[in-house]
Formats: sequence, C-alpha cells, structure tokens
Amino acid sequence: MGKTDLTLNAIGHCLDDDPRPIIYVGPSKNFVESRFEPRLTAMLRGTPSLWSKTVQGKKNKKCHKTVSGVDVFLGWAGSATELAGASCALALIDELDRMDGDVQGEGDPLALVEARGATFPDFKLIVTSTPLIGNVDAAPHPMTGLTHWQPAEPSDLESPTWRAWQEGTRHEWTWPCPECGVYFVPRSGLLRWPDDAATPSVVARSAWLECPHCQSPIAEHHKTRMNAAGRMVAPGQSVCADGVVGGPDPDGDTGSFWISGLCSPWTTWGRLAKAHVEAVRSGDPGRIQGVANTAFGELYRVGAAQARPADELARRLRGTYPSDSVPAGALVLVAGIDVHKSRLNYVIRAFGHRMESWLVRHGELFGETEHDAIWGDLGALLDADLGGHRIKLMLVDSGYKPGERWRTPDHKVYEFTRLHADRVRACKGHDRQSKPIQAADVDITFRGRLIKNGLKLWHLDSDYFKSWVVQRFDWPADQPGGWHVPCDATDDYFAQLTAEVRTVKASGAVVWQQLRRDNHFLDCEALATAAAQMLGTHLLKPPPEPGAPAPPVAGRPPGPIRSKYISG
Repeated sequence: MGKTDLTLNAIGHCLDDDPRPIIYVGPSKNFVESRFEPRLTAMLRGTPSLWSKTVQGKKNKKCHKTVSGVDVFLGWAGSATELAGASCALALIDELDRMDGDVQGEGDPLALVEARGATFPDFKLIVTSTPLIGNVDAAPHPMTGLTHWQPAEPSDLESPTWRAWQEGTRHEWTWPCPECGVYFVPRSGLLRWPDDAATPSVVARSAWLECPHCQSPIAEHHKTRMNAAGRMVAPGQSVCADGVVGGPDPDGDTGSFWISGLCSPWTTWGRLAKAHVEAVRSGDPGRIQGVANTAFGELYRVGAAQARPADELARRLRGTYPSDSVPAGALVLVAGIDVHKSRLNYVIRAFGHRMESWLVRHGELFGETEHDAIWGDLGALLDADLGGHRIKLMLVDSGYKPGERWRTPDHKVYEFTRLHADRVRACKGHDRQSKPIQAADVDITFRGRLIKNGLKLWHLDSDYFKSWVVQRFDWPADQPGGWHVPCDATDDYFAQLTAEVRTVKASGAVVWQQLRRDNHFLDCEALATAAAQMLGTHLLKPPPEPGAPAPPVAGRPPGPIRSKYISG
C-alpha cells in the first residue's frame, strides 16, 4: 500500500519546509537498520535541498541524523531508551500491531512515543500499520446505506491499531460503481469467482468485484478510475455522484483512516482471490491470517467458524443447583488457580465416579501477587468448608505465560506451595508434551544441585486438559461423566470458557487461538481437571447400590507368607 513511502515523504516534507525534531519508530531493530534507514538515507541523498542540510561525518549515525539543524531519531519497539529520550514535534510509528505491548516493562510504545511530544503544542503522532487479530463485523449505516466496520468491544480486539482507529473518526475509502455510480466501501467480502473454479489458477483468471448496490460485476481495469474518484467517508457521511462528500463532520481530534488491500495498484484482484483460496484450502490458520492481514488489510477473525456463542453455552450448561453446594455424588474437591499480576482467578470443582464433576465456586481474588496479602486470601480459600468438604488438591499456575508482559516471581507460588505442601502443587502448562502430567524437581542446594525430595514443579499438557474440558460441554445428559455448572454461574464465566478455539495447522500442530483476551476460567478448569486426574478420580469405583451386598475382598490363597523381611 506504500505506507513506508508515505512516511518518508512526510519526514522529507517536514525537514525541508518546517524543520522540527522527528522520531520514527519501527517494529524491530533489524527492520529499522536494514530496511528503513537505507531508504531514508537514499531519500536525503536524492533530494539536493535536504542533502545539503544533512550533517555528514561521524555525527551522521545509523539511528540519529541531523537535518536542517534538527534531530531525526530512529527507534524500535524493543528499546525503551530509544523511545524515552529527547522530545520531538513529529512522531511516526510503523507497524504498531507487530510491536511488543510493553517495552521492557516501561509501558505501551504508543504511550511512550506520545509522551515525547509533551513540550510541543503542535505535536503530531502518525501511526500506520497492518491490523492483525480481532473480531469485528460490518453493517450498513441506517441513514446512508454505506456498509462500515462496526465498533467492537476492546476485549474482542487484539489489534492496538484497530482499537486506535475506532477511537478516531473511522474514515473508510470508498469507490463509485462504474455501472450504477453509487459509492461503496470495498472489502474482501465483495470479491467473487466462479463456483465451479477447479483450481486457484482458474480463480485468479476469473475473479471480479461485485457492487453491493446493483450486484454488477466490476472488472479489474476499472480500479485506476475508481481510485481517482475515491473518497474518504466517515459513518454518517455520504458521497454524491459528483464526488462531493456530505453529512456531518465526525467528532474528535484524531483522524483515523482505513483502506482495503483491494485498492492497491501493486496487485490484482485475481492474485488476491488466488491467495485466499490457496490459504483456505491449506487449512493453515497462520496462512489464512496472513492473507486477511497483508493482502486485504483486514482483521483476522480468530476461529470464527469454530467459535461457540457464550450465551448458547450458558443455556445448555446452567443447572439447577446453586454455587457453594456440593452434590451428593461428589467425592473430592479440587481447585485450579490462574495467576495474574493483580489477581488470582479460581474455580473449585467437585469430582465423582467416572469423572462426573460439578462446579462449586468460581471467582477472583484481587491484590498484587508480588505481595503476601493475596496469598493469605488464597490460603483461606484452601481451608474453606464447602458443604462439609475441603479442597483435597489445588494446582497453582507458576508465573509467566506467553503473551503477558510481566512475570510473577516464581518464589511466591513456591512459598505458598511449601506452606501447604500436603494439598497444593505448583504447575506450568505447555502446548504439547509426551505425557499429560510430568513432574520435575526444582529445589536446589546452595551448590546448585537438585534436592531429590524437594519441591516439584508439575508440567501439564495444556492441549490435553483444555480439550478434555471443552469436550465435556456437549456430554450427553443420559451418560455418566457429566460436567455440571450451577444455576448462578456468571456470564463472564461462560464468556471466558469460549474465549479460545482449538485449531490444527496443516503441519498437524495444534494451536489454541484466543477470541477474547480473558480466558482465565478455561485455564482454571483445565488445572482443576489435571488436579482430579493427579488424585486418580478417574479410577474411583462406583458407589454400591443401596441394599446391595458388599463385594468380596480378594485375598491371598492360604499358606505361609514367604519373604526375606517377614517370616512365618
């Protein structure tokens, strides 16, 4: 789409026409030094009015240049030092979605860069990026009929760029239909090809775009003329046949703009359609996402086909018993604890014969997990009396998880585990391992040697236990082994149970992809299931029927016991 050229043009114009300090921030050091900086140098060298104003020699560094008497800084998301230095009047962030959300523990890169302009009243921040992951829908505006992207809940958006875009004016690039002349927003859903196209190559040769108003096919050769007549339009605005935009100006001081990859002059609709078909036929979620993001400029809707509505699951699973009650068939109570920076999520579940189970309580304990107070609250939960039962085994997640920008000190989890060693185990989940449950020693001596009977860390196969939980959602009501939920379970509990979907890549690798940021109760349920299996509840014998005679006890045949330890 030419975003980098746009960025270079903005920098060059500013330096030549109205010099001011500038910072450019790329997604990585390698991107900045090997891709952007050479193009910036080529632009300066190729523009005489700029090259004559560029300081040469040792002061002309890779990531710090002086042009027209002002500084130009080049930084990247992985360096807090680069983002928290001198002030600037113009900041440009490229590929925000591909940046770490917390730069070395100092905060969001967008906030760090924005703070650089605090001393400039005319400070401007420009962000360009390909959006990556999020769940959004498109719907026609009730007044104009133009189909726009609808604002989504922040929890449904992993893409920081899209969150920033929907907080702004939400302009979208529109085209006039060559047949009916009515403007529309091009997006991937309007791309068509014959139903009987046997191969991707046939799709590439026969693809076209369909007008959403008159359903006329639009050929590729119309793209140049449609782009020339294109207009940016915000929700509530419309475009007349002569290209004049009418309607109220959008409110807010942030201009945000989206344009479809269909509008790119560097590729064809046939090539985009071919890439889409090949990705879908491959069955590889990563490949499908790559086409959605980089080819069409749209968010990848994770697991849209496999996603299960939370309200539907709630209607199916909500039972008749209340929370904090333990049904008669329960034999043991277990708990799963998911650890976060400022809270602990937990579930307490009762298990019985054939792994039939009942959710007894779920909730959150709030407090900084680096401090002792919240662990005291967890200890009180461990000792709580629930219908005459106490928790038999509690599994506590130990620290860091991929995707989170902090690390709870492992020693806090280990301290709690040592304090309640008879009923608490520290554990850590893995995407895949050879056995569902494996233990490893973690206590060491002052010489660095493992203590054989010291504290153990229990490694769990996350795919195995999450899959076990999700399969129980549709367990037949007339079969033993049911998975029950109280009548007052919260909507948030069900939303978190459905926050992830299991997908299998073409390579056979299993990936659990998040639909929403909060998936903690699903993790807790997986931990509780692991705790139940560690106790061997899947091997429990069924209780005897009332009035039935006790089964005979198998004994050793008569005769002397021969042993080197016991004689007689």
